[in-house]
Amino acid sequence: MRALGVAGAALLLGGAAAAAPIVRVAGMVAHAGPVDLAGLKQVTVAAKFNTMHGQQAHRWSGPLLASVVDAAGVQDEPGKRTHMRHVVLARGSDGYAAAVALGEFDPMAEGKQIIVAVREDDKPMGAPRLIVPGDASFTRGVRDLVTLEVK
Repeated sequence: MRALGVAGAALLLGGAAAAAPIVRVAGMVAHAGPVDLAGLKQVTVAAKFNTMHGQQAHRWSGPLLASVVDAAGVQDEPGKRTHMRHVVLARGSDGYAAAVALGEFDPMAEGKQIIVAVREDDKPMGAPRLIVPGDASFTRGVRDLVTLEVK
């Protein structure tokens, strides 16, 4: 079912059940393609963001960005610590994109708990969302996340 994508999975199931949340990983990875987010370990983070309508606070659950990228297998160039050169460009269905440096979420570097959320305030979301706790505003909170491109 993974190769069918969200729409194909829903058709195959007759639309009776919600499709498993996926995000496509592309770029400098060994296994480009969809990653089943439900199949990865889920964590919960709480974050506050300043918005045009004031401060908002929510709890999100989903796999760590590091786990999603690891599932695709980052391809490094030869050399010393070349994995620290990578950035992940998160792109939403509307074309909005934001970048996150690998060093921000690498457990051996800064180790931020950046997640690909599938639940908000304990409720399933219609589409995954990139959540970057610690950012003052929600500018890197990519809604309707469809692609993570490793550069």
